[in-house]
Formats: sequence, C-alpha cells, structure tokens
Amino acid sequence: MDYVIRFLYCLFKAALIVAVVLLLCMGGFLMAMNASNIYILVSDGMSMRTSVVMGLSDAEELPKFFSDDCILSDDIYNDMTYLDYDMESFESEVDLISMHTLPWEDTATVSLTQEVNAVVGYLPISKQTPEQLADPNRIPAPGWQTASFELTLEKTDDQWKIVDMQPIETPQEAQE
Repeated sequence: MDYVIRFLYCLFKAALIVAVVLLLCMGGFLMAMNASNIYILVSDGMSMRTSVVMGLSDAEELPKFFSDDCILSDDIYNDMTYLDYDMESFESEVDLISMHTLPWEDTATVSLTQEVNAVVGYLPISKQTPEQLADPNRIPAPGWQTASFELTLEKTDDQWKIVDMQPIETPQEAQE
C-alpha cells in the first residue's frame, strides 16, 4: 500500500509540474501575441493618422485602428497645415517607450514617440503668393513635429483598437 501512495504522489507531482509548464508557455504565447498585435496596430495606426492629416489617405481607414471617440477627440484632424500642399510621401517611425498588457486583460497601455521624416510635398504654383513666385525654387511642405503619446488600447471582439491618446512631455520639451 505504501508503494501505491508513493507512486500516486510522484504521478501527481509530475502532472502538476507539466500543467504549470504548459500554463506558463500558454501565458508567454498570449503575451507575445498581444505584444506583436499591439505593436503592429500602433505603428500602422500612427502612420495612417499622419497620412490622413497630410491628405494622402482617406479618413474612412481610421476606424480600423482608432475608436470613434478617439478620432473625434483628436484635434490633429483639424490641422490645415498640409491642405494647400501637393503631398507625395513621408516616412513615419514609431519608437515604443513602454508597453503594458497581461494575457488575461483586454486593455493595454503604450507609451511611444512618433517621428516623421522625409516629408515630400510642394506648394503648387497656383497657390503661391507673388513673393513666393518671384523665387524660382519649389516651396517644400513643412516638417512634422515629433511627439510622444500615451495610448490606451482595448480589445473588443478579438481586435485591438486605440481608444485614448494623450500627448506626453518628453525630457527635451521640459528643458525648453
């Protein structure tokens, strides 16, 4: 009888170890899956936001990345800086500062910095002032301001969306 109890104890211990290892692997997989989905959503969403402001993309694409409330509360869509310019392209780079999500949560918090380089666009001749027409050089579009944000994301129907976007002050901005 003593052998049976020891055998069952060893069997239970081995099953418990296997179950814990499987749970840890599953949790790690879910965290990695969420992190990669969030990174892709955030980088593509911020790029789409910039593209809409510059007039290169249609605003109807934004709900794929942002909630309706987030779109309505973002004042950048009222920016008319690039309205008169014929925009051709830009390069957007998103650097993640931090990301927090757990496998069992349906929310995530991401801090990031967006830098837009190589803004290519020119003011058409028809929209130039007489002073600008006197200079034979083409007038390039203004650059994009580098900014840092804290994003809140929610997972609804197995799809992540950015629901809140708050600008954060970088150490460089605090010194100025």
